[in-house]
Amino acid sequence: MGLFDFFRRPPTRAAFAQIILRQIAQHQLAPDCRYDSEQFRIVAAGVDGIIFNLDNAYRDYCAAPRQQRAAVVQQYLSIYSSPGMPSSFAEARASLMPVLRSRQQGDHLRLLAQAEPQRAAFVTASQDFSEDMVIMLAYDTQTNMATIGQASLTQWGVTFEQALAAAMDNLRDRTAQRFVAMGNGLLMGDWNDAYDSSRLLLPDLLYRACQGGEPLVMVPTRGRLLLASSNNAAAQLSMLALAEQLARDEGRHVSSAMYGVRQGKVVACQPADAGVAAALRRHRTIIGADLYNQQKLEWERLNASTGEDVFVATCLLIERQSGERVVSVSSWARDVHTLLPRTDVVAIELYDEHGERSGNKMLAWDDAQAIDGGLMEQIDCYPVRYRVRASPDPQSLAAVPACEI
Repeated sequence: MGLFDFFRRPPTRAAFAQIILRQIAQHQLAPDCRYDSEQFRIVAAGVDGIIFNLDNAYRDYCAAPRQQRAAVVQQYLSIYSSPGMPSSFAEARASLMPVLRSRQQGDHLRLLAQAEPQRAAFVTASQDFSEDMVIMLAYDTQTNMATIGQASLTQWGVTFEQALAAAMDNLRDRTAQRFVAMGNGLLMGDWNDAYDSSRLLLPDLLYRACQGGEPLVMVPTRGRLLLASSNNAAAQLSMLALAEQLARDEGRHVSSAMYGVRQGKVVACQPADAGVAAALRRHRTIIGADLYNQQKLEWERLNASTGEDVFVATCLLIERQSGERVVSVSSWARDVHTLLPRTDVVAIELYDEHGERSGNKMLAWDDAQAIDGGLMEQIDCYPVRYRVRASPDPQSLAAVPACEI
């Protein structure tokens, strides 16, 4: 590596955090800020102090050309100088926008509130949209986009539905038909205003852009909307490949599902083509494993803060058929208090008559869940986990056929 290559390299996570701290101090944006290296964030003093999660900022900083990195930092630092939420709905109405977010965001905030009870909890306002996604509201300004909490709606004296109706009007007003061709009949939204994924909520727009057949859409990340025709399997496969790349490169995950329009309503759907359906299952399994393993880190931080002795199981992936098929696997250890992810296969520990471990038995999820009914307790979280405190008895386990991965 040459000298110039060294200077072009992006900073480490710790070095980036120091860049942010120096900027905060230099511009006196917030008092007594500290770097939390474990969770990669900047925390301001006080129960109402701003928490600046650095993951997205660091990703954008490293991806930007060197001459644009200072602007990236300044854009993110606007959270410290943005105006507060308006005191009335009339003031806020023109700046409301709908946003689509992964259900994981709400679960992250819930776990954070449990791990840090001394800090004021932020209660989100949202509406279910699909299995893995919710609709939320944002207050949009020239410098910042702030998520609206339930406290603001209560102060304004409006329901979520009333505020969403106003936000949808604003979204329509800001939406001309802007798509760019990506090849093979695949289209991608080209608004680049942080609300590309929100246009999934506009079925008329999707129909106008679709090139024959019914529109099929994915919103893998916050700033992306991908569209293909139900008549074009090649475009759908290209859509899945690009969705996987965007999820890996951009972060800010929103949804791994594919959506269509049924009776004027946008809903999650399954593609008709068998090859596309298999590719979608593979994509969702990979994204699901990543979400589970992010969740595992958050649960482990919570357990460390509360002292709870519970094992948070990992979601493992096994590839078959040269990567065309991916199977998720979790491990159910003997008599260990465990939080299990819902996986395709569960590996249950086996022991011989002397109590020595003799291997694992692989069971399909439904078969594992049916053993000795009641051993699995579903936990209210996303992605869903199941609490197990005991192992199946050997007789019940022996009666269930093993599955092949």
